[in-house]
Amino acid sequence: MPITDADVNAYVDGQLAAVRKQAVEDALARDPALAARVAELRRQNAALCDAFDTWLDEAPPERLVAATAGVPLRRAGRGWIGAAFAAAATLLIGVGLGWFGREWTLQREGMPTTFTRQAALVHALYAGDANRPVEIGAAEEARLVRWLTRRLGFQVRAPDLNSLGFSLVGGRLVAGNENPTALFVYENANKQRLTLQVRKPMHPSSEVAFRYAVEDGVGVYYWIEENCSYALSGNLDKAQLLALGRVVYGQLAAQEAAAPK
Repeated sequence: MPITDADVNAYVDGQLAAVRKQAVEDALARDPALAARVAELRRQNAALCDAFDTWLDEAPPERLVAATAGVPLRRAGRGWIGAAFAAAATLLIGVGLGWFGREWTLQREGMPTTFTRQAALVHALYAGDANRPVEIGAAEEARLVRWLTRRLGFQVRAPDLNSLGFSLVGGRLVAGNENPTALFVYENANKQRLTLQVRKPMHPSSEVAFRYAVEDGVGVYYWIEENCSYALSGNLDKAQLLALGRVVYGQLAAQEAAAPK
């Protein structure tokens, strides 16, 4: 049977029956275009989850719950059923519009609502600090890595970018929207700074997804792995940032592969 859109969507969502899953995976191995489509769908899912899942986990506002308290549930005949459904629909629409409209409101007020926006804000805040961009300097790199590893709950590593002209300044712990974030700051001979942020993803993925975005003039090259999310940020052009990002990814992958299991 040919691979349908329903098969692809169910596969991306992890809902595809085992009898069809192997067929889809065989098709992915043969068809690069289909593999790229699946990767893009996963990227979109991750972006939506990153933006909205924390809101969907919240309890509905008390004022909306209170607004339904006076809805009569008993009326003569079947009229009360329609009234109850209408009230429920109104509540759901109101809650949905309120939650999904919050991203625009929060962003307008300067509060980051996605990983890339947070990464750009953190970069601007600390990379631009001439006096104290980090809590622990590069001279104590081993202690810095141990501390961040302990605070994040998984192994954190600081890539070596000296061959690319960027030396480690140090790092710090940053509060995130959902999870704490490790921040490493790098600097080149021209005092241009680059930051790498690492945190545990809210929704781990079995496939590495690479993305590029520009937030408020700051370029952000980021990727999501099974256990970590990374964001490399700087005021560099896209080609430079992507080249640096590939080196960082390669180093981290090699270190992970060489680590004792």
